Amino acid sequence: MSRTRILVVDDDIDILNFLSGFLEENEFEVYSQNTGENVLAIIEKNNIEFLIIDLKLAGMNGLDISKEVAAKHDIPIIMISGVNDDIEKIVGLESGLDDFVDKPFNPRLLLARVRSRLRRSNINHKEKEHSKEKTIFDLSFGGFLLDSTLCTLFQASEGFIELTNTEFRLLEYFVKNSNQIISRQNLSDELGLESSSYMMRSIDVLILRLRRKIELIPSKPKYLQTRRNRGYMFVIEPNE
Repeated sequence: MSRTRILVVDDDIDILNFLSGFLEENEFEVYSQNTGENVLAIIEKNNIEFLIIDLKLAGMNGLDISKEVAAKHDIPIIMISGVNDDIEKIVGLESGLDDFVDKPFNPRLLLARVRSRLRRSNINHKEKEHSKEKTIFDLSFGGFLLDSTLCTLFQASEGFIELTNTEFRLLEYFVKNSNQIISRQNLSDELGLESSSYMMRSIDVLILRLRRKIELIPSKPKYLQTRRNRGYMFVIEPNE
C-alpha cells in the first residue's frame, strides 16, 4: 500500500525535523521545507496529498500560502501556530483550512487529526471524477444530492458544488441530524475542533460559508437556521 504524501513547512528546524521523523515513523511519506518558498511547486511536483504548515514563517505568511494552495489543490491543510491570534485563525478556516493546532502541541493529537482528515478526504483524484453516473448519492435534501464516500454535493441546476472537507462534514452531519437543535459544542466535537472561544466562533464562520452555497437567500436561510442561544437546526420538510 502506498503511503500518504505529506508536506511539512516550518522554519523552526527542530520542530520540522521532529515532526517529519514522527510522521515517517507512522508510515507517511514526508517532504519537509523550512521556508514558505515554492510550496505550490513542491506540492505539484510530488503530488502532495496533505499540507501541514506554520502560520508565521520567516519573511512570509503561512496563511497566505495556504490560501493559494487551497485555491488550486483539493488537499487537507492543517496550520500550526505559536501565535494566539483568534482573528487569523478564523480567517484561515474561512479561507479553506481544515484545522489549527497550537504550539506546543501533542504529536499524538496532531497525528489523530491528520488521520481524521484523511478518512474524510478523497485523496485519490482519479476516483473523484465529477460525473453523476459514477457517483452514488446516499443523502439528499431539497434539490441537493450528497455522496458521503466521495464527499461531493450535487444540484441539477448548479452541477457539482465545491465544498472543503470540513464544510462537507458539517453539511453531512446536519443532514443526518435534520430537524434537531444542535449546539455549537456538539458541532465542534463532531468536527474534532478544540473547545475554545475562537473555535466556537469558527463554527459560525463555517455556517455562513455553507449558507452561501446551499441557500437561495443566505441571510434568510430555509435549511440551515439559527436557534437563538441554543445552536442551529437543519430544517427539512417531510416531502423533501
